Amino acid sequence: MPAVLIVSASPLDQDRLRLNAEFRDIRHALQRSRNREEWTIESNEAVTVDDLRRALLDFRPSIVHFSGHGGGSSGLCFEDVDGNANTTSAEPLAKLFHHFKDDLKCVVLNACYSEVQGNIIRQEVDYVIGMSRAVDDSAAAKFAVAFYDAVFAGTDFRTAFDLGCTALDLNKLPDADVPIFMTGSHLAPTILSYSAHIPEIERILYSYFNTPFTDRTRFTTTGDSLRSIMEKYYGEKMHRNIEKVRVMSMKSLTEDQWLIEVACSESRFVYVRIRERSVLVEWEASVGLWSIPTKTYLALGSSESVVARVEAELDTYYNYDFSEQEHRFQSVSLDTADGLRLHGYVERQTEVYNKLMDILSDGNEHRITIKIIQVIKQTDMPLITEVLSRTWIYSESGMSECKSKN
Repeated sequence: MPAVLIVSASPLDQDRLRLNAEFRDIRHALQRSRNREEWTIESNEAVTVDDLRRALLDFRPSIVHFSGHGGGSSGLCFEDVDGNANTTSAEPLAKLFHHFKDDLKCVVLNACYSEVQGNIIRQEVDYVIGMSRAVDDSAAAKFAVAFYDAVFAGTDFRTAFDLGCTALDLNKLPDADVPIFMTGSHLAPTILSYSAHIPEIERILYSYFNTPFTDRTRFTTTGDSLRSIMEKYYGEKMHRNIEKVRVMSMKSLTEDQWLIEVACSESRFVYVRIRERSVLVEWEASVGLWSIPTKTYLALGSSESVVARVEAELDTYYNYDFSEQEHRFQSVSLDTADGLRLHGYVERQTEVYNKLMDILSDGNEHRITIKIIQVIKQTDMPLITEVLSRTWIYSESGMSECKSKN
């Protein structure tokens, strides 16, 4: 039978917290549940790190719930034998949880600034919930009770997280955006804070994905002017309906443009524009549209510049006319949305080189929009002539460059 292990610490030398009320309400959540015979709750108050270790051995919980003080990078506050604060960093806690990972599926850190700790603990645990900043006592307790209402009802941890945050909104309590949902590093990595826009995004994307391809224009920022482009892009591709859309993460690009990671069968990433309650899809960016089809360019080449949306990363590949030209050109690998790879080159000490290095010098892969041109016989080894956008959101029809906050 799965167990929730609730541990708490409110050291004598710290501000006192009303943790007993939170525990009482979580127990009431189980008593109210139709599935109350399927879970047990174990609690340990005024806990030391040794108490935690022993409780993990005794109960082998599915969920560990910590309530108390958090200090960000300095750690979580447990108690010492005298009842005073004993701050413990996340690294040893993660190592402790590693030994129980066969049973332990979720860790809830209901403590201020605990996102830092959660980001380390998720290396060992499938699901972790932390707090991005200080959180009001009443809001923390309301979130916890709503979270366990959902867990005991049989929902998954992500849905329970959403319902916990929504409970704060419904009760007009602060801090609905403070809880952070994180998945383990061995799963599809997700770090997601609550947004009141998520239900609307999921509703719009569900309708978008279940609409025939060329009828999707009404869901896009560009509108019906896209119809002929969509007809050419999708061609004879068969449309299939999907059952569910789940937002897994949101990355802010500008004040109203977002990169959304979704769990569904058709696409993993979608760019959207959110203005007030309106959600529209940035279609060209979402499909990685080129000014000419990628396969056409690779087959025939082009004497004109081509607008290309690519996942770019610094490379060390030099061949053909670029062989032994490292002193003059920088190699850049260019992956396309349809799974093709090109080896691009940019001339060193030029304006486009400086712009590109400003984006790629961290050594990571970045989604960018560039212009390329064929300068040698090999079409898969183009010259990069211009950086158009730091993301895939770009339109030659007048859309201003979208600069990432990150």
